[in-house]
Amino acid sequence: MPKGRPLSLQTVELKVRMCCTGCERVVKNAIYKLRGIDSVEVNLEMGKVIVVGYVDRNKVLKAVRRAGKRAEFWPYPNPPLYFTSANSYWKDTTNEFKESYNYYRHGYNVGDRHGNLPVTHRGDDKVSNMFNDDNVNACCLM
Repeated sequence: MPKGRPLSLQTVELKVRMCCTGCERVVKNAIYKLRGIDSVEVNLEMGKVIVVGYVDRNKVLKAVRRAGKRAEFWPYPNPPLYFTSANSYWKDTTNEFKESYNYYRHGYNVGDRHGNLPVTHRGDDKVSNMFNDDNVNACCLM
């Protein structure tokens, strides 16, 4: 394959740790220095950067990391309107990329995941739920 522009228009979504508008400016400037970039959208609240252009996705990731920001490809699929269980909220999908993105050197973003959501009852076992502290009817034997 020749070293020119990629044949098709690419959309690259990145998860970048940004805390202020200065970080946003640094990320935008680093990405716009690449050839073939059409547009860059930054969502500061979500830490999401969307890049559209004729560019290789690994080059975009490398440019953001060279700017001094911790970045990875957006690990989440398009979010559904609602989740049916609490397990979907804290599913860790970053382990898929662990070997290929050199996380030992660059690190990864885990600041937004601090644990599991509290569960009011544990499974379908009625005996263990009877003595659960989160159950409002827990003291039924006394």
